[in-house]
Amino acid sequence: MPENVPQHPPVTPTPKPKPDDYDRAHVPMSEEFDRARWTLPPVGIVFIALGIVAVVVAIFSYGFRAKPVAAGGIGEVNAVQLQDNTILSAITLTVSNTTEKSWYIKEISATVQTDQGEQTDTAATAVDSERYFQAFPDLGKGTAPILKFDQKINPGQQVTGTIVVSFPITKDQFDARKSLKVTILPFDNRPFTLTK
Repeated sequence: MPENVPQHPPVTPTPKPKPDDYDRAHVPMSEEFDRARWTLPPVGIVFIALGIVAVVVAIFSYGFRAKPVAAGGIGEVNAVQLQDNTILSAITLTVSNTTEKSWYIKEISATVQTDQGEQTDTAATAVDSERYFQAFPDLGKGTAPILKFDQKINPGQQVTGTIVVSFPITKDQFDARKSLKVTILPFDNRPFTLTK
């Protein structure tokens, strides 16, 4: 046996600590997963807790539910026939802000349902609408001022205005329409629809 080989002291096994002797933050892995130490509370208490959570969720859901942004309706509707089987329509709207904050109109569109299908168009700008009223005097008969994009509507305020849209149908088809819907999209709010 060579003389310069280092001698190691014999390894002695460390005794397994008793449950009360070891630190709870340093539980050996064999102790942690050997059996389930934690169990659920009695079933009755679990159901009571779930019931309380359900009641709290229901109260919050009811209190913070989506409220309508506006109310209103569609008033007078005028239409003129153009040369290429297209119509221009002036639609008068009444819109009331039912929220507690002011909001601005971002976009307005109209949809007409006829026997030929559904057609949708975005409302013309205020400048274009004025030009249409000058070119077609019958279009602007009895209409309210033009409802403008970016128009501010204060809480509780009611606004009456007119939009101009175009559809690729004849005036007879428009007059025999099944429905007319106008969708107003405010900034930072959900869109709402008026139907006639």
